[in-house]
Amino acid sequence: MTLDRATIVTLGSKLAPSAATYGRLRARLEDPATELGEIIGLIRLDPALTFRIIRLSNSVLFGLRTHHDSLDGAVARVGLRELSRVAGIAATQQLCQRDLHHFGIPATELWENAVATAAAAELLAPVAGMDPGMAYTSGLLRNLGRVILEDLATELYPGAAIVPMLSEWERSRFGTTAAEVTATLLDHWRFPGDVVEAVRGHLDPLASTTSNVGAGILNLAGGVAFGLGLGLPGEAPHWIQTSAKFTLTGATEAMVEDCAAKTREYYCTLCGSIG
Repeated sequence: MTLDRATIVTLGSKLAPSAATYGRLRARLEDPATELGEIIGLIRLDPALTFRIIRLSNSVLFGLRTHHDSLDGAVARVGLRELSRVAGIAATQQLCQRDLHHFGIPATELWENAVATAAAAELLAPVAGMDPGMAYTSGLLRNLGRVILEDLATELYPGAAIVPMLSEWERSRFGTTAAEVTATLLDHWRFPGDVVEAVRGHLDPLASTTSNVGAGILNLAGGVAFGLGLGLPGEAPHWIQTSAKFTLTGATEAMVEDCAAKTREYYCTLCGSIG
């Protein structure tokens, strides 16, 4: 089996709509000409996303006592600067509602990995001169392709003891990897090219003939999530730290250790506030 772009896009259209809505929302937020009414109108097209944004805006993440039950109030509460982050979390929650049985990944672990990886990527991004919001987005959505491949799988991943790299198993079964499927969908949904290429190359950021700093940052972030006990099966070999990765990103081992401590704090706060 080999998945082409048309097939991936068709399968992606059957996913929870929040991911595509999030892509359109990001584009609007980056356009200074976009009016607040347009942003609220776009979110309202997705009731599930609307509900989750309101719920998140009332969480302890924003430290305010007054709660709002409307989308307008939620947006005013978090502000446009934070709206992209909140919408991304909400969209990812909707995508991570079922277990990936064939991959051996419970829904809770998929969600936890997304949150931790996103937080770590955002923290490491400035080191490489990257936009933190873009890095956060790439971490949140990097496993989107596995949600699609789950519906196509006919056998179980045998585990890291037998096939150390899940990506190799994916390629042998589907002719592609979840990272490549995700990148194809994000490109179709018009996510920024930096996000698309970071996701596409993050499992092996040194393989490209051109520098892919975003992939390097996302790779280090994946390693942080793994180190916190929030990794996914069959990915450990990808997260080995090397001097070449540090050279690519400008990060250091000490920076990654500091990032891990801050990521743990963010993860505990977020999961505690919406759990």
